[in-house]
Amino acid sequence: MSFKLIDTHCHLDFSPFSESETYYLNKAQESGVTKFIVPSVNQLNWDKVSELAERNEGVYYALGIHPLFISSDYEHEIERLKDKFKVQAQARIAIGECGLDFWDPECNRDIQIHVFREQCLLAKTHQLPLIVHSRKSHDHVLKVLREIKPEKGGVIHGFSGSLQQANQFINLGFYIGVGGVISYERAIKTKRTISELSLDRLLLETDAPDMPLSGFQGVPNSPDKVRHILECLILLRKESRKTIANAVYRNTNHLFGI
Repeated sequence: MSFKLIDTHCHLDFSPFSESETYYLNKAQESGVTKFIVPSVNQLNWDKVSELAERNEGVYYALGIHPLFISSDYEHEIERLKDKFKVQAQARIAIGECGLDFWDPECNRDIQIHVFREQCLLAKTHQLPLIVHSRKSHDHVLKVLREIKPEKGGVIHGFSGSLQQANQFINLGFYIGVGGVISYERAIKTKRTISELSLDRLLLETDAPDMPLSGFQGVPNSPDKVRHILECLILLRKESRKTIANAVYRNTNHLFGI
């Protein structure tokens, strides 16, 4: 049985896709992937992701400032981002990739939090969902989201936290991004969490070309692998294959309006 799928997080403007986008899009479409969401990381690829969406049907994009790619002139970059949203764009469906990343203990947390807050406020102003990167920072991300309360919610990308943390995000109107981590035997905590969450709050994503699935290490991840992630999710859940596939597709359409 064939199901329509959506990759809610793939960096199609990155190498190797940027040299062969038609090949990789066709390959994904042959696997049933009909729509793609391409988040940006900072002002250096805002135009690239928008042009990518213009060239290809079924490709949508988000504009944002990733916590690991904040420029030294971040205040000016925030203003440029705000200016981008003063102009309507049909394929621009979210703000992101944004968030917090405290993996490096030497990082400037205050700057990250400031830039994230500004993007949450922008999402609130324009009534758009957020694509949120959160690593070693769930409690701080939750604090900002509780403070600003962006009405359109968003997705917590590449989630690998606890069941309690996931439900805290869900209670704030967010969805949980399910990626290749659930393909690994050692990811016991994450798999248990994903198996127990409400199905109507799960989305599928690859983070291509990063986050390769088990068995595909050493090669760039690609959007066609969404089908493999779906199969891994089916193994974790009690619902039927059809129910799960239809739910994650419906969830994505509901959040992003695509």
